[in-house]
Amino acid sequence: MGLVKKGENWFIDYRANGRRIREKVGPSRKLAESALAKRRLELAENRFLDVRKASRETFQSFAEKYLEWVQGRIRSIANERIYVRRLNATFGGTCLSDIDVARVEKFMAQRLKEPRQHPYRGKSAWKLDAVEREAKIKAWYAGNGKTISRAHVNREVSCLRRILNKAADWKLLPARPLGGLRLFDERESIRKRYLKPEEIRTLLAACGPGLRQVVTFALYTGRRYGEISGMRWQDVDVENGYVYFPRTKKKEPDQVALPPRAREVLAELRRDANGDFVFHKKDGGQLRVVRSGFKRALRRAGIANFRFHDLRHTAISYMMMNGIDLKTIAELVGHATAQMVDKRYGHLSPDHKRAAAEVYGSAMDRLCGHGQVPSQAGAA
Repeated sequence: MGLVKKGENWFIDYRANGRRIREKVGPSRKLAESALAKRRLELAENRFLDVRKASRETFQSFAEKYLEWVQGRIRSIANERIYVRRLNATFGGTCLSDIDVARVEKFMAQRLKEPRQHPYRGKSAWKLDAVEREAKIKAWYAGNGKTISRAHVNREVSCLRRILNKAADWKLLPARPLGGLRLFDERESIRKRYLKPEEIRTLLAACGPGLRQVVTFALYTGRRYGEISGMRWQDVDVENGYVYFPRTKKKEPDQVALPPRAREVLAELRRDANGDFVFHKKDGGQLRVVRSGFKRALRRAGIANFRFHDLRHTAISYMMMNGIDLKTIAELVGHATAQMVDKRYGHLSPDHKRAAAEVYGSAMDRLCGHGQVPSQAGAA
């Protein structure tokens, strides 16, 4: 084993499986020494894999095999396909063994500069003719200025990591091919939007009867829309006030106690039940989306910068402001851990913080004797 320099580049030279192998590293001797040390360790621990075997497989080719394998193993194969489609645009023709941390970090930095996709697609564009749609798209890109979020880039890179880890499982790559890669810190991108009390009342008044039931249930439970829309009567105990969620984001079923108002909503829905689903369309089918109706209600209520998922954020925020402990909140709303609740929803409203500071300040005043006339002995 040793180092060899040819021209401007360093190579590592070693023997494995009875063959002599020479790998190009680059112009840095330090990196070459590190690569050679890594190969020595792999050989010593019997973990060596001839990277030339993996070099014949491109990312796009292997990603197709991965998507076949992962079908039924994750919650959303549709999202995984979207991520793979975007990854193929950058890494599709790249050999698996050539995708390293440096390449992925470059991809991450580039993605942060790219504009977000315009909203004039799918159903929202059905009523527009081609010329009008093109004009709106150009105007959106000219005036929007928003770029891809850190959270979205992290989702894409996490998908890339899953694919490469599976390639390693199938002995096409060394173990942990992206070991050491750090994702973006998402704390700055976590939304802190929740409804103030007057906004809650205004929004409920602006909703039609059916939408009001959905919004009310979301506010009183803090559950995700997918969990609410997927509720079936077989999983609901109206009399005792419990609902069972068989499929959750944390991949574990939940049985949750409901507050009285949420139980009232279920009792109302039970009287007009039409099929298996608790919240349903007129034909009894699952209520898939309420986006358009919810947006109209927001406009009538004069509420801006708000999404349906922010109802969950609103519920959790008020749970915290009313002193419910983190572990209980996590159990009620379906978060995996109390730490996740603290990280994502640990903020409080300024008024609540101010009131808490005043209560603590008053208590400390009493302990310190602040505002009391000091005794003669104390003055001495």
